[in-house]
Parts: sequence; structure tokens; C-alpha cells
Amino acid sequence: MKRRGLCMLLALLLLLSLAACGGAGGASSDAAGAENGAAASTGDAVAMDSGTTESTADFSAVRQNAKLILSADLSLETQDYEASCAAIEQMAAKAGGYIQSSGSYGEKGSRTANYTLRVPQEKFETFFTQLGETCHVVSSNRWSEDVTEQYTDIETRLATLQTKHERLLALLDQAAKMEDIISLENALADCEYEIDSLTGEKRHYDDLVGFSTFNVTLSEVQTLTAVSEGSGFGAQVAHAAQSGLGGLTTAVRGLILIVVTLWPVLVLLGIAGVVFWRVRIYRKTKAQKQIQNDPPQDKTE
Repeated sequence: MKRRGLCMLLALLLLLSLAACGGAGGASSDAAGAENGAAASTGDAVAMDSGTTESTADFSAVRQNAKLILSADLSLETQDYEASCAAIEQMAAKAGGYIQSSGSYGEKGSRTANYTLRVPQEKFETFFTQLGETCHVVSSNRWSEDVTEQYTDIETRLATLQTKHERLLALLDQAAKMEDIISLENALADCEYEIDSLTGEKRHYDDLVGFSTFNVTLSEVQTLTAVSEGSGFGAQVAHAAQSGLGGLTTAVRGLILIVVTLWPVLVLLGIAGVVFWRVRIYRKTKAQKQIQNDPPQDKTE
């Protein structure tokens, strides 16, 4: 009995030991699995971060997808009017653009040309820089208008109308009554009118987005206008000196033009002045001779 009890006790201890080893192994496997899962999650997180960085850094792609209308206004000056006009027109043609409107007025020496140029949007920055290199820039301004929302709305409405148009055509094919046919034809006419209107509006936006607009004013001058290159005291003094020199030159030119314009009047005034001076001298001389020829009279009391 004692041996049997001892054997049962040993068997029970062995079973408990085996159970403890199995639990430890399972816990180790679960821990390893958890570590592998955490590592996989970390790897996915890194991949998402890197993907996010790449997408946010590509700003040019965002700009290309947006519908932007680019425009610029420039006030230019030149001392070689014909060459500058020819250069502007050639640059627009070389960039793949065209002259929407142009005009010139004034006399030689003070002529002014106005241009409205349309240049492909991808050439906007290049053409803007070329204008500044060709002529003297007095002032410039550029801006953009985002019409993405309006453009998307037009596309959505066009898609809806196209679907409606197809359904109306299908119903018209199945219609048997004259009243239904007339009603469907009227609905088709209204639908086609809206489609044509939206298509024209979409084409207008495509033109504005595809070709940027440059409003250019080119003035012929003898002296270029001084443009300040800074806000400091030295820049202001230099600008004032250049402006003063330009003002003096303009004043001299104006005086010469006045003299040339009024030369007949000035000649007449000169002749009148000479005649008046001679008459005055003649009268003065005659009065002196008369005093000399007349003897003095004796006064008696």
C-alpha cells in the first residue's frame, strides 16, 4: 500500500511538472507573436508616414490639378520703341501665345503701346521674367484665381445632363402616343440647350486656364524712370537723385519744345522790342539836341 501511494504521488508530481512546462511554452509563443505583431504594426506605421511625407511634399502636383487663372499687369518703359515692340511680339509667338489686342498712340518720342497677350500657363513664369529683361519695369502685379470649384460643378452638371439626355432618347424610342413624343422632344430640346450652354462655359474656362493673360503698357521715354531697389535711407537718396536728374532733363526738353513751338511769337516780340528801343533812343537824342540849340533866355526883374 505504501509503495502504491508513493507511486501515485510521484505520477501526480510528474503530471504537474509537464503541465507547468506546457504553460510556459505557450506563454513564450504568445509573447513572441505579440512582439511580431507590434513589429509589423510599427513597420506599417513607418510606411504610412513615408507615404504621407511624399504626398504632402509634391506641391506642384496639387497646383497642376487645380484650375487656376493666371494674370499679370506690367508697366514698361523703353528708349528703343520699335525694337521693344517687336521683341514683345516675337516673345509671345515663341512661347506659343498670341496677341489678343494691341494699340499704339502718341507722337514719336513719347509713344505708348498697349498689349493684351495670351501665353500658355506653363510659360507664365518664363514670359514674365523675359518681359522684365527686355524692357525697364516701372511696376508689375500678378495674381491667380482658383476656379476649381466652378469647373468641377460644370463637369458634374454636364455628366448629369448627358445621362438625362440618354434616358430621354430611350423613352422617345419607346413612346407611342403623339403627346408623349411631343413632350419628350421638348424635354430633349431643353436638355440639349443646357448642355450647349454648359459646354460653352466649360470651353471658356479651359481657355482662361490654359492661357494666362498679360496686360502690358509700353511707354517710349528719353530717360527711364528711377525705381527704388530698397527702403533704406541710401536707396531713397539714390532714388531722389535719379528722379531729380530725370526731372531736370524733362524740364529742359520742355523748355526747348516751348521755344521751338512759339518761335514766330518770340521773333515778333523781339522785333517790337528793338523798334521800341530805337524809338526811345531817337526821342531822347532829339530832346537833347533841342535843348542844345535853344539859347537860354535872360530873366529880368
